[in-house]
This record gives sequence, structure tokens and C-alpha cells, in this order.
Amino acid sequence: MRRVVRAGAACALAVLCSFLGGTARAESPEDAFDAAGRAYEQGKWDEAAEGFRALLRYGFADPRLEYNLANAEFKRERLGPAILHYERARRLDPSDPQIRENLALARERLRDLVEDADASGPLAAWHALQERVGVSAQAWFLLAGVWIVAILVAWSGSRPGGFTPGRGWALSVAIAFTLLAALSWRATWTRLAGTPRAVVLAPAVEALAGPAMNNASLFTLHEGTTVEVGGEREGWLQVTLPNGLSGWVPGDAAERI
Repeated sequence: MRRVVRAGAACALAVLCSFLGGTARAESPEDAFDAAGRAYEQGKWDEAAEGFRALLRYGFADPRLEYNLANAEFKRERLGPAILHYERARRLDPSDPQIRENLALARERLRDLVEDADASGPLAAWHALQERVGVSAQAWFLLAGVWIVAILVAWSGSRPGGFTPGRGWALSVAIAFTLLAALSWRATWTRLAGTPRAVVLAPAVEALAGPAMNNASLFTLHEGTTVEVGGEREGWLQVTLPNGLSGWVPGDAAERI
């Protein structure tokens, strides 16, 4: 398990200071962050977790805070909250290798080993590459492709001979690149942020055939399992596993990522 990370959060926390103003003069967010980091390094996992969580209560979304809180929860052997905050950190910064490595390490302790058709092979490698590049970088590739296509069209249209075979091929390649960037960006965003997901926090919970306790039990989920959320009804969540199994669990048994 990698150490708590401090670098990179100071500037962002400084922005939070401007919102807190004089109400927290006794301890600035930077001081609170450093204090939580020191507690972690001293092995005071409860104190560290509460310190990082206190900063998140301000509504301050930062991958380093989520990652550090996940590390502290993992040290406390609270697998569900650890995976929940690793997942939130990954959603905020999918290109960070430390987040991905620690999330994979935490998942090794899961009791529910659910087969995913896309978990291996070329498609899994492609998904991993997309996450390393990140959603933002792919958006920039898409924007660059649009500009290249526009420039090629304008330039070819203004030159003698118009769209010669060479210019046509260049434009075709640019269009293909732009379409691939658009599809990749959309798929990555949907997988990481566009699909509602949740992490089971209860030690064990029965997934039922309907949103009521008198329904039949379909399968059991254990702490730390990540599920897709298909619907919500009066304190119940409809959850689906990667292998297609679906059922209803109480809303307080899982928390949305």
C-alpha cells in the first residue's frame, strides 16, 4: 500500500481557504491536510481518515484527498469504504497509476469474484490504455482532430486543384482519427463517469427479486463489491453485476461512487 500523498493538493486547498475565510483561522485546510498526513505516517489510521474526510465534507472534490482517505480506510481494514474512495479518486483522475494499483490491491481481498466478459484479452488492454490516457486528454485529442479537419478542408478548398488525391487521403486520415477519438472519449467517459455505480458497504447483503423485504433472495453481495445502479425506489437500489445478475438491495447497504 503506497504512502499518503501530499504533493499537488496544496494549491487546490488554497482555493478552498478563500471560501472558508475567517471561520477556520485556527486551522487552515492546508494545516488540516498536513495534520491528517502526519497522522497517517504515524500509523494513526482513525485520526488520518477523519482528517481527510473532514476536508471532503466541505464538498471539495480532489483525487489526492480521495486517494489518501482510501489508504487510511484500507489500513483500518474497512474494505468497502477503501474501494469506494479509490473508485472516486479514479473517476477524478483515471490516469494516475498509484490509484489504479491500490484499487487493484484492495480488490484482491474481495469475497465476490464476479466474472466480467471484458476483464481480459484485447478489450481489457484497450480499456486500460484509455484510462491511462484519461478522459481530459482524449477530449483534447478530439478537439485537435476537429481543428485539423477544418484546417485541411479550408486549405484544400483555397488551393489550386482543390482536393487532390493526396489532400483527400490526408483529410480521410484526419476524419478517421477524429471519429476514433470521439468514440474512445465517449466510451471512456461512459465507463468511468456516465454509468451510475455503487460500492457495497454492508458486510453482507441479500439482493432480492424486488424492492421489498418479502421478495425472494437472488444472491448475496459482500463488502467492497462494485455494482451498476439501474434504478432507485423508496430506499432501495436496483443493482447489476458485470456478469448480468440483477437484484434490489437496501439503499443504506451501498453508496454511490
